[in-house]
Amino acid sequence: MKYLAILLLSVSFVQLKAQTNNSPYSIFGIGDIEDSYFNRTSGLANTGIAYRSGRYLINNNPASFSGLDNSFLVGEIGGRAKFVNYSGSTVDASNNQSFDITFTKVVLGVKPAKNWGASIGILPYSSQNYEFSSPLTATGVNGGLVANSFYKGSGGINKVYWANSYEFFKHLSIGVNASYLFGSLSQKIVLQDANHNEIVSTNNNVALSNFYLDYGIQLFGSIGKKFDYSIGATFANKSNLNADISQVVYGADSSVLNYMNNPIPIRTFTLPNSFGAGISLTYNKRYTFLSDYKYQEWASTKNGVYYNSFLGSSDFMNYHVENSNRLSAGFEFSKKKSMYNSLIELRYYQAGFYYSNSYLNVYGHQIRDIGGSIGMGVNSKRNALSYSISLQYGVRGLPSLQLVEEKYANFTIAISYRDFLLTKGRKFF
Repeated sequence: MKYLAILLLSVSFVQLKAQTNNSPYSIFGIGDIEDSYFNRTSGLANTGIAYRSGRYLINNNPASFSGLDNSFLVGEIGGRAKFVNYSGSTVDASNNQSFDITFTKVVLGVKPAKNWGASIGILPYSSQNYEFSSPLTATGVNGGLVANSFYKGSGGINKVYWANSYEFFKHLSIGVNASYLFGSLSQKIVLQDANHNEIVSTNNNVALSNFYLDYGIQLFGSIGKKFDYSIGATFANKSNLNADISQVVYGADSSVLNYMNNPIPIRTFTLPNSFGAGISLTYNKRYTFLSDYKYQEWASTKNGVYYNSFLGSSDFMNYHVENSNRLSAGFEFSKKKSMYNSLIELRYYQAGFYYSNSYLNVYGHQIRDIGGSIGMGVNSKRNALSYSISLQYGVRGLPSLQLVEEKYANFTIAISYRDFLLTKGRKFF
């Protein structure tokens, strides 16, 4: 248990680097919605709705936690380094790259009883980070008076969750994930003169929060002596995030010119009905093929009236929300050794591919994201630590007249530790 305590306490000393990755499309809606779980499935292009593991926490489906090994407590932390290259007609070729490193998660999992698995933790749900300038020209004034508007946004939504799953009949697991979503999206708009001196600035903040439920199911078993299968599904019902909006206007000398609380009649942002399905097939306990499909009904949320940090209605930049979908597939090879009349995993290797259409349609183009990943993991022989690393490369958007193309690379690492749980003499094996 001392290693688990050190692992979790180390989170308190992690210095989180401020975001430097500009994400142009995070200006819309609630920002970029996270599709990674920073766990063992990262090298599989985050394919894992049907994945079950005895040693790792698989947040892709709350029904997976009943598959944890009995009598163990598991803890995991994760982080990500991201590099982005931007291209497009509006991108400055001399300043078209960004890089950052962020701490992403801390989660715990346990088997309180033989058929009951549970997990708690915190994960990112969405993020916002952007900067851009827009020149302004007033015609008819001395041949045209030129000014500039500078926009800067930051923030995001976090997810604190408590998930429980129960296994029935040794082949069926049902899970429920109760979460609390909270966070804020902040934006600063600065009006500058022709020499980029500040004239007036407006600081907008949208605080979002509410409870959120999602559900999962997995059906699993064996086909003969060589094949194991698992079929999974997830669902989340339409839910509202409560919005608390404030606006402060500052003069050039930082004096407060105006303050308003909830200046516009927007009180909620609606999250859509979400569906997911996946399948996993394992041969000889070592070779696993997986595939996932996810679908979200954003078009029915009526978020067209939502004002993202006062940028305006859905007509701003000609954007609106659409139904989103994501297809992914992965392959994993697990190197195992026969010990103590059982198979012990030493390490594993992974590869995956994904294709998705986001919930944003900008200037008549639904923002597409396509890419692949590779990964590997090692279970230490000397202690109870496990290490998972993955590398993901993808392309999002288009380098058109109004849009920006992002070519990005993510390096993800997750560290897992497990130890025997004090069970007052009870053993579940």
